[in-house]
Amino acid sequence: MRLIYLSKDLYSIRPPAMKLLSNLVFKILYVLTISMPLAAVDVSYTNDIKPIIQRSCSGCHQPATKMGGLNLTEYDGIMAGGQNGPILMAGAPEKSRLIGMLTGNVKPMMPMGADPLPEAEIAILKRWVTQGAKVDTLESEKGPQVPVEPPTYIHPPAVDGLTYSPDGTFLVIGGYKEILVHKSDGLKIVARLLGKSERITGLSFTPDGKTIVAVGGTPAQFGEIQIWDIQTRTQTRSIISTADTLFGGAVSPDGKFICAGGADKSVRVFEIATGKEIFKVGHHEDWVLDTVYGIDGKRVVTIGRDRAAKLTNSETGAFLENINLLRDQLYAIERHPRRDYVLVGGLDRVPYLYMMDRPRALKIADDSTLVREFEEQKAKIFSLAFSPDGSHIAVGGMSDEVPIYETETGKRITTLNEVNEGVFAIEFHPKGDQITVAGYDGRIRIFNPKTGKLLSDFSPVPLRNKVASN
Repeated sequence: MRLIYLSKDLYSIRPPAMKLLSNLVFKILYVLTISMPLAAVDVSYTNDIKPIIQRSCSGCHQPATKMGGLNLTEYDGIMAGGQNGPILMAGAPEKSRLIGMLTGNVKPMMPMGADPLPEAEIAILKRWVTQGAKVDTLESEKGPQVPVEPPTYIHPPAVDGLTYSPDGTFLVIGGYKEILVHKSDGLKIVARLLGKSERITGLSFTPDGKTIVAVGGTPAQFGEIQIWDIQTRTQTRSIISTADTLFGGAVSPDGKFICAGGADKSVRVFEIATGKEIFKVGHHEDWVLDTVYGIDGKRVVTIGRDRAAKLTNSETGAFLENINLLRDQLYAIERHPRRDYVLVGGLDRVPYLYMMDRPRALKIADDSTLVREFEEQKAKIFSLAFSPDGSHIAVGGMSDEVPIYETETGKRITTLNEVNEGVFAIEFHPKGDQITVAGYDGRIRIFNPKTGKLLSDFSPVPLRNKVASN
């Protein structure tokens, strides 16, 4: 299976024509079945009911928001009801609040602010309630499962996350429901670490190099943080959080905490050793797409689609300030390895270097923390990287090139040209002698950062009936 999406914040498109076709199919099925006795057609919660509720209801009634006190993402939540009590009465659809709100007989009509459910879908829900509102299998309610065997690929999946181990031995890359551990030159896969998440959006090592921390999830279903022991190749912890993908995944300098952003606009910090959520804050007004810690680990900077780079106390979650002048949506942030400077970029195509500490009192429309504005790129920015010593930066996105600049002067020193549009991940080797680029086309390209020469170009995953490298 290949994940198809155009950008980090656009991964699912449902054309109106598809919706019309879906409604038509349901109506045809309804016509074919209404003449049959109800008992003759058993309704499956897993196959018939759950897809309807997931598509039309769980966006508002899920653990992250739980409007009306309802969690409709799982069977137990449906049967538990919400603030106004039970929503279903098994065997009696006419007395079930859920059915009444879907038909408009009970106010407010649901789904709120959306088109009413097709009659055929409501009929299926009624029949399920009439039959006792039973769950046909609890296996599906145990949450996302780890695959037994590694995925088989025809094409490499898009790559959002990659990182080197601190000693430069390994290059770790996100796949589909797995993490691939390569030798740093890409010539050998050392391990395939299978997990629950369809997407891995961020990868980091703890400073001691012993632990891989992966952030991701499955869109519109769950967010996850995976903790892996690199030596034993075993997952020591899976932290399921939110009802959508997590992003960022910055590890604190002491290796004890992980900070991630969410599509639910939240920023969360977890303790790596226990999985305990230290805090959750909602300072942002839109998706939070990337996170970094300050050098001392006492502050984090988070960015997202609300245009702000927000400085937060990493111990309490208290909001400190916006360190940038708001311009446009931000998709990437990196911290200078030796200073409390952060590099941000996004929709307006310009990389900005900011100080985390404001040199004077904040004023309206103040951009006093700005250190440098680099040249405008050809397209929006999705990925940024500092060289290990902080002397250079690399910029990637929807352009067909990755330029490298001097941090202090803003001068472009070289350009990586043999890349395709859609660069979602960039990482310098810890020694600084190579830089790895990946993204939409799923291929891994390793360059010499000084000359721009392409050193290697390969698929990070084994491909069925195809040669993995050129």
